[in-house]
Amino acid sequence: MKNTLRVIAAVAAFAIATPAFAQGGGGGGGGMRMSPAERAARQKEQLFAGITLTADQSTKVDTIMAQAGRKQMEAMQGAMAGGDRAAMQETMQKMNAERNDALKAVLTDEQKKKFEENLAAMPQRRGGV
Repeated sequence: MKNTLRVIAAVAAFAIATPAFAQGGGGGGGGMRMSPAERAARQKEQLFAGITLTADQSTKVDTIMAQAGRKQMEAMQGAMAGGDRAAMQETMQKMNAERNDALKAVLTDEQKKKFEENLAAMPQRRGGV
């Protein structure tokens, strides 16, 4: 049971790719105590720091991030039964890459450059939490 919880926590941290843990998050628990909406808002804030989105872009970004979050949650729930952490990490990396590609498609060339910088500045969680 403990291993399952550790795997879930590690996968969630990796999937979200949010430095909430390093920054303390809200309430001392980092990203794990945040609601999905709070996690998405923090992630959007970090990915789009220094980027001014139009109202249309913001709406599209919110939609993409919400859909990606739902897909990742479904994948994590499926992984709970299987317990194959390596496969789960690979799946999450693929899902994050797909999400990032969809997000970049909404941006101008100049915005894409800043997005890439923001993405590179985000810590990537690997190993245990």
